[in-house]
Formats: sequence, structure tokens, C-alpha cells
Amino acid sequence: MRPDRGRRAASGRGTLTARISARLTVESTERIIALVVGADQEDDAAPGEGEDGPPVLGKIKEAPGNVSLETMLTEIDKLLAVRAVGLPADLFADVAPKVVAGWRARAAVESPSHLRTHPLPLRVTLLAALLHEREREITDTLVELLISTVHRIGARAEKKVTEQLVNAFKKVSGKENILFKLAEASIGEPEGTVREVVYPAVSGGEQTLRELVHEFKTRGPVYRRTVQTTLKASYTNHYRRGLIKLLDVLEFRSSNHTHRPVIEALALVARYAAAGNTTYYPLGETLPVHKAMGGDWAEVVHRTDKRGRRRVVRMVYEVVAFQALRDQLKCKEIWVVGADKWRNPDEDLPQDFAERREENYRELRKPLNAAVFVDELREQMTTELTLLNDRMPKLSWLDIAERKSGAIRLTPAEAQPEPKNLRRIKGEVQRRWGIVPLIDMLKEAVLRTSCLDAVTSVSGGGSLSAEVLAERLLLVI
Repeated sequence: MRPDRGRRAASGRGTLTARISARLTVESTERIIALVVGADQEDDAAPGEGEDGPPVLGKIKEAPGNVSLETMLTEIDKLLAVRAVGLPADLFADVAPKVVAGWRARAAVESPSHLRTHPLPLRVTLLAALLHEREREITDTLVELLISTVHRIGARAEKKVTEQLVNAFKKVSGKENILFKLAEASIGEPEGTVREVVYPAVSGGEQTLRELVHEFKTRGPVYRRTVQTTLKASYTNHYRRGLIKLLDVLEFRSSNHTHRPVIEALALVARYAAAGNTTYYPLGETLPVHKAMGGDWAEVVHRTDKRGRRRVVRMVYEVVAFQALRDQLKCKEIWVVGADKWRNPDEDLPQDFAERREENYRELRKPLNAAVFVDELREQMTTELTLLNDRMPKLSWLDIAERKSGAIRLTPAEAQPEPKNLRRIKGEVQRRWGIVPLIDMLKEAVLRTSCLDAVTSVSGGGSLSAEVLAERLLLVI
């Protein structure tokens, strides 16, 4: 690049950062500057070395942990810390996403002492880009934690109930024969007692009949109600605190009026979140009804109180609302304000998509008729699943059977023969130099190929020579 062209590019970047920083209020600018003020030591360390930085900036940069209540609460604190700075929503509206991502990457790797050396507009812009991008990333993380947590509550409830019942559960075969023998014995001796007539008619006697009754209870409605009760207890005693806090920091919306009841149900849950140990919602309260309240949950959500009135159980209603939210988030019928991955799906399409619908569908090679698209997709999935079902039993390395450690077991693949050329190279290297450490081979490759000349700094600059960079990389390795 020629010097005059470089100066013009630098001038253009300076003008852009000045324009971005000027959009911030004085209070927001002061909060951004405070993120890198407070490091105890002023040193000349290179970017990324030495300093951990102030706690707030370090916390914002941290990656999320595993799915847990503690991780959810930590991410909520991060999001609140970012929002406390007060960045305008349209701060980078006219800046290319690639440019913002570059600023964010640069601020993420530079140490606070290095950031403090930049001119104020550049410093503020870099940190604002970091905060802007991290706010979207943390919002996405919280949505994914919500989805995983609600799934975990249900999965653990089913597993717990299954483990409690599996030892007592024994599948009773030949139910039709048992019914026939019971009927025949009862008709043959209608005046006899159950113990003298019915029990002897069945192989196994009383024990077989007990197992038959137990099977119906564990596989029928009683099992589902037990799972739902356990799920409600798990939610109430542990996860509720984090999920309720999510309703305060995330804003859920839907572009489809069909799913509006779920949004209204979440608003109701948030409104009564601090109602203490209240079992039911007040009688005069309007309770949004959605599809998730039907089916297996219908009998659990509603309960008759002491006065014989049909009431809605508050904690069960909350569980059902979060399960409905999870299902609708996964198909993007409900989206989250300020998210990236979970943003409004309308933003994924060009603004003129509706006007150029036929042209766009033609380029996508998709039919305009939704029914045709579904039929084609169903036919493709049926074909592939049928092929999978037919081929799986014939695979010698796959074994599928009921076992405690897991139903699917793969036979370890046999070691493949070593390629001839690789064996020759290894033999020649050993003949010439004996056993060579990999670090020496890496060093020689770096020196002979000059590959480090292609390595650039995220910040767009850097004063390290290739020799010093190579030495430091090798020392790190």
C-alpha cells in the first residue's frame, strides 16, 4: 500500500470512529472508559499479555459454563452489566457487520493498558463494539440455556420416575389368554371365591395378576401424572429462580397471533412471580389458554379446591408455559429482542422478499405451494428412514439391544494398514536424523517456508518481527 493511500484509509477510519463515539451520551462514554480504567499496573506489555483487566470487563469477556442454574444466573449478571453501559440500539446501524466484528475482535484481545493508549474515539468505539456484540451473544446463550434447562427438567423427571418403577415393572405377556381363562373360570364357578377360582386359572396365580395391574398403572395415566408431579417439584425447588429471572431480562415476541397466548402466559407468570406460596391464581384473573395446557397436562393444570371450584395450579401453569415457550423458540415462532441467532426470523429475509417471491423461490429451487413442499420433504424422509431401517440390522459393527449402558453399541473399527508412502517417509527420516522431536520439525518448517509472514494481528498492526514471533510461538508450544 502506498503511503498516501494508507494515510487516507487511516483518516477514514478515524472519521468513522469519531462519528460512532459522538452518538454516545456523556454518561455512556464515561462508563465505557471506566471499563479499562482501574488496572493497577501501567506496563508496556503487548496486546493480550499480563493483565486480567478490571472485573467487569473480564466478566463480560468470559465464555459461558455448562448448563446449570449457576451458569444461567452468571449470564444474566453479564447481560445486565452490558446493558448498564447504555448503548443505543442503533449505534452501529450504518456500519457493515464485518467492520463491527473486526472492532470487537480487536477489543477482545487487547489488554486494558493497550486500549488506554488509543485516541478516545477509537478506544470508545472498540469497547462499544465489544459490548454490542457480547450483548447479542449473551442473549443467545441465555435462550439456549432456557431451552436446555426446560428439556433437562423434563428428562430428569422421567428418568427419576422410570428408575423408581423399573425394578417393580415386569411386562406381562399373553394378556388375551389371561382374560379368556379368567372369564372361563368365573362362568364355570360363579359362586366360588376369587382365591379358589380366579387365581388358579392363571399361570402364576395371584402374583401374575398383581404384575398385570402394576403394568397398567406404570404405563398408563398414573405414570404420566407421576412424571408431571416430579417435574413440577424439580422446577419449583431448583430451576424456577433462574427461569423467572430470565423473564425480567429477555423480551419475547411473536409475529404470529396464533402463539400470542404463550407470550401472554409468560407475562402472567412474571406478574405473579413474587406471590409467595399461593397455590392457585385468583378467581378473577384472566388466564391465557394455549395448546400445551391440553393433553396429559390438562388434569394436572386444573384442580378442584375445597369449595368444589375448578382452579388453575400456579406452579404447574408456569411449568407448562415454559415448556410451550421452549417448543416455540425452537421453531422460531417466538423470537427474542436483541438476540442474533434467536432474532426475528423476518430479518433473515431480504426486505423485498415478498415482492420478488416467485423469483426468490425459483432461485431457492423450492415450490411456491407449501403442501407440495411438505409432500416432497415427507417422501424424502420416508425413503431415507426406510433405507436406514433396512440397512441397520445388516451392519456387522452395530448392535442395538436393551441394556442399561445404552441401546446402541458400536464395534471398534479395525486398524487400517499404514500407507506405504508414509512408512517410507518415516523410515527415511529415522535413517537420516534418528528420532526427531516434533518441535524441531515445526521449527524447520517455519524457518524454511516463512509461513509466519502471513500471520497478522487482529488489531491490524503489530511491531514484532517474524524472528521474535517465531521464538515466542515455539516457547509457548
